[in-house]
Amino acid sequence: MTAAIASDPALELDRTPDLVELAGAARDAGHDVMLFERAVPDAVSIAAVGRRFEIVSTPEGADLQDGDGRVLESAPDSNRLTAAARLWARLAAESSVVNGPVGTGLVAVGGFAFDPGREPSGPWAGFPAVLFRVPALAVTRVRGRTFATGDLQLLEQPQSWRGPVARRFDVQPTRAEADWLAAVAEAARRLRGGEADKVVLAREVMAHADGVVAAGAVARALRNAYPACFTYLVAGADGTAFAGASPELLLRRSGLTVASQPMAGSTARGENDAEDRALAARLAASAKDRSEHQLTASHVAAVLSGVCATLDVGAPEIVRFTNIQHLATTISGELRQPAPSALELAALLHPTPAINGSPSDAAGRLISELEGIERGWYAGAVGWMDGRGDGELAVAIRCGLLYEDGARLYAGNGMMPGSEPEAELEETRLKLRVLLGALSG
Repeated sequence: MTAAIASDPALELDRTPDLVELAGAARDAGHDVMLFERAVPDAVSIAAVGRRFEIVSTPEGADLQDGDGRVLESAPDSNRLTAAARLWARLAAESSVVNGPVGTGLVAVGGFAFDPGREPSGPWAGFPAVLFRVPALAVTRVRGRTFATGDLQLLEQPQSWRGPVARRFDVQPTRAEADWLAAVAEAARRLRGGEADKVVLAREVMAHADGVVAAGAVARALRNAYPACFTYLVAGADGTAFAGASPELLLRRSGLTVASQPMAGSTARGENDAEDRALAARLAASAKDRSEHQLTASHVAAVLSGVCATLDVGAPEIVRFTNIQHLATTISGELRQPAPSALELAALLHPTPAINGSPSDAAGRLISELEGIERGWYAGAVGWMDGRGDGELAVAIRCGLLYEDGARLYAGNGMMPGSEPEAELEETRLKLRVLLGALSG
């Protein structure tokens, strides 16, 4: 890069377009699309259409590319997230970033795979290990106001006909449940033997549909069913789309403030308030779940303490979502200067024990030996970052890889030495309902 890159001013809109509908219509029209939305008043939600620049992983690190895929700059680094963060800092430094609301000006939306160190394969061929895109149009909603940055003509997307909507699904695990139960039993045995303290094992199921699975409709259904979660949608280069509704905040950086809310340990919702409270009380009293949760919260706190001047670690609490309750700990701090950017923080934090296990390397070996699936972007992260270094990333769980006529759905659990295979299987079924209920839109 040799010339300053202009950043378009953010224009406040008189009307507030539905971000999910905009993203869905743009995808139907053939545009590159990303969406990150949370329906709470102070949250930043962004619909991204088209491409202006991309930061994308390479075998050597990461490249900055223009909208036509030409490489503008490369950053070699064995840690691809660190390489991507370096390119983003350089782009921001050479851009005339217009002061405006958070999430406007120079902004990128995207995410990364569970293992950013290698390119996803098989069904995830349309997704690089790391991808953050500066879109041709970004529509940002924050604190009840909506701003558009870029090509305003992309606000108007034509309606398209996509054929009969899917109503029935044939759902089959990609790995026999008996085999997965055996893998859980083996994991628990090896944990008792001291190979690791915790490991997360995931399941994958295939849902074959009798009609069209429209990504926009799935995202809308997820938002409506799970309004307290992060709704996300990322279109793949091969016609697939990655969609989900995540309850878990990996990190939020705003100036010198950083926050994370790791979650580990879960139970179902009850039929009424009394059942809810009883289930929550059992979860809070469970030695297995408390220990599992403490591993995750302690990891996040330890990492952030290394970059923070002050750190506040809350007590574990029960957080409730539409169909599930989790143990969660809120951790926040004031970053020391020079403050790391959102993506630099992600490179430090990921993967947490919530989606990998502990210790990290030992858990990773167990996953490779026992899980038997290609995770791709499942258990990675999705979100946004801006030219100030601020941003927000959610853990990419409660998700699926969508096709025209079906989906691959993912759910995982943290295994401990005392894990019971049948109980772990039932918990994955509970989590998989998040996507199954949304597939027909």
